[in-house]
Amino acid sequence: MVETLSITSGAAGLQALVARAVGLDELASARFRQLTPEVVDVFVTTPFNVTASRRVFGVAGRDGAAVGAKDLLQALSEGREDVGTSRDASWPGSLPPATGFTLVDELPTHVVRTLADQGQALARQFSGPLGPPASLMDQEVISAEGNGKKAGIPMRTVFTCTSLGLIPGFEAANDVPRHLRVSVNGRWTRVDAPYGSVYHSSGLGLSVF
Repeated sequence: MVETLSITSGAAGLQALVARAVGLDELASARFRQLTPEVVDVFVTTPFNVTASRRVFGVAGRDGAAVGAKDLLQALSEGREDVGTSRDASWPGSLPPATGFTLVDELPTHVVRTLADQGQALARQFSGPLGPPASLMDQEVISAEGNGKKAGIPMRTVFTCTSLGLIPGFEAANDVPRHLRVSVNGRWTRVDAPYGSVYHSSGLGLSVF
């Protein structure tokens, strides 16, 4: 089955996210959630066991459909609505909840960027053949608390934000937000950055809510 995605606004931002995801992993998958009749959340997998997403205005041919991120990237670059054959089985478990997240705190982007720089330096120093050690990726580097909730953010979430270019640099326009919003829903923690969102499920991986 060939899946389709018709985008009326936001294609350029989605293309940038998918290109970064493919750069990290050529076998990355993308999955669509028709959030409203006119809004689609597009999720991509990463090598960090963290899912990222970008929101566009448009219509997915099938809610929940998964395709190869590389196929989606090619379709976006060519302006096509057919975005590749179905790859539902390649998606690692369930999508994050669509609703029910509680805002815990807002963090200035420079804090996350500093942590990412430190983490990348450590990764270069201690990485083995399989990449950064799990102990580094699982290390909780930010602890947020608010609205009666707590959220621990591991280094793998920070790596995902920076590797996918979700945090604006100094050259970004003044109207681009300079903060990240941290929210929780059960085992899921969501970090909303100016150029996308990332989701991490603590303890039991992506397949469990």
